[in-house]
Amino acid sequence: MLRKEDFEHVGTLGRAHGTQGEVSAKLSVDLSGLWEGADTSLFLMLEEQGLLIPYRVLKRRTKGEDIDLITFSGITTKDEADALTGRPVWLDRDYLSGEEDVEDLFDLQHFVGFDLYDASTQSCIGRAVEIDESTINTLLRVETTAGEELILPISEELIEHLDLQGHRLYLHIPAGLLEL
Repeated sequence: MLRKEDFEHVGTLGRAHGTQGEVSAKLSVDLSGLWEGADTSLFLMLEEQGLLIPYRVLKRRTKGEDIDLITFSGITTKDEADALTGRPVWLDRDYLSGEEDVEDLFDLQHFVGFDLYDASTQSCIGRAVEIDESTINTLLRVETTAGEELILPISEELIEHLDLQGHRLYLHIPAGLLEL
């Protein structure tokens, strides 16, 4: 039986795209790095009534900046694709274990809900509750362990380490921001 602890929630399926079974997906992981050069098939797990069901990805392409269009094996009609609408999408963490810079595969929004750690002291700061990308500098809103709100800058350059299993994000926090 497939256990959710072995998988990473990476998004949700949207509506059917066209009539040939292609499905839109809003994913927080960039599949292109996993897809290119893969010797084996890429499988995504779709959640159905709390269970994870493997679906083999036949084709993947992007539509705009934040939508993937995916063709799954065995899904060939618009009705079959529509039946998948709204399903949570999970990715086997084994796909990510060989990646040296695994944090580069994820959209920053993926880290909402992760525990935030100061990379220099290894101490828990709190939990990431929101990523604000509405300004030129992306900001991370954190609920601290003391129950206060903290706003920090976040970028791929500031991420020291990512622990997917423990949902922990280790971030280089600019000097003085924790004392404000």
